[in-house]
Amino acid sequence: MPESIPPEHLSTLAYLWRQYEAQPRQLAFRAQSLDQWQAWRAALRAQLVECLGGLPADRGDLAAQVAEVVEEGNYRREQVLFYSEPGVAVPCYVLTPRASVPPYRPVIALHGHGSDGARLVLGLARDDQERAHMQALNYDYARQLAQHGFMVFAPVLRALGERNEASPAFRTGEDLWEKSCQITSLVGLLLGKSLAGLRVWDVMRTVDYVRSRPEPMLESIGCLGFSGGGIVALYAAALEDRISAVVVGGAFCTFRASIMAKDHCADNYVPGLLRYAEVPDIAGLIAPRPLLIEHGVEDPNFPIQATRLAYQDLARVYTLLDRADHLEADYHAGAHRFGGGQAFAFLDRWLADNYPSDKMM
Repeated sequence: MPESIPPEHLSTLAYLWRQYEAQPRQLAFRAQSLDQWQAWRAALRAQLVECLGGLPADRGDLAAQVAEVVEEGNYRREQVLFYSEPGVAVPCYVLTPRASVPPYRPVIALHGHGSDGARLVLGLARDDQERAHMQALNYDYARQLAQHGFMVFAPVLRALGERNEASPAFRTGEDLWEKSCQITSLVGLLLGKSLAGLRVWDVMRTVDYVRSRPEPMLESIGCLGFSGGGIVALYAAALEDRISAVVVGGAFCTFRASIMAKDHCADNYVPGLLRYAEVPDIAGLIAPRPLLIEHGVEDPNFPIQATRLAYQDLARVYTLLDRADHLEADYHAGAHRFGGGQAFAFLDRWLADNYPSDKMM
């Protein structure tokens, strides 16, 4: 190879990274007034919906059915199936705490990226290996939410758990659930859909389902997600104003430092999004609603240095809106795991006040 040709000129990734540095985000947060914020928010929301693949025009009937009811020690667990759109059924687990006095405080708990779907966040380990994994990640946060007195709704994300794609043509190798995510993501891209967008829609319909329940419930709805569930929580809360308070765990970083720099599942990639916004811009769409960023300082998937910088960028939105106290960070010791040090108190505070999102500004 001629010495005049630098090695990086043979690298397509190096080329793409240069494109990232050279191409400013068209809808990065630059607002200096409330009017500019409102215009920016409307423009970025519309573009985010487009990049995610759009949202269905036909919500259809939820047609919810209860498949199973199990009495646990201090809560009741239901397995429910409802329709997020015609022909698309969503398994969702509902945990109702016994000791809580209605009106209940609803929280949507979004599981991470794994073959178990919602099972481990419910604390339903099948063997010692799964139990050890669950404990290492402090992963049974849906159960912990119920034990803290919240009414919990844990939908199963598309292509995972009970929604794992079963076609033999796609299921080869050991990590079958990763194949499920990958083929679902790639087929969706051919159709102009993203798996992230499909999952966000299911969360929005979970909000519809929460509102359809007969139990007395607060108007405010919380949402907590970790890892892959944290990413879905971020996108969903950015677009769904009925989510009143949000906890994003083990997922908040920049695209450049995480999914552009490390090997991640195809379900994390949203076509064209970086032309318009980085992660803190998207999180800024949640403002002025309360948002807690929870992150392990040793997380190898989402490096803490980039998380801290992204948080500082995000804080500018809350400062402009005079809601700096609505944004919090919990940087806990450890790696990629749910910390839980501040999450329950955060949701206690904001949901206890029944702080409806549509009355914040």
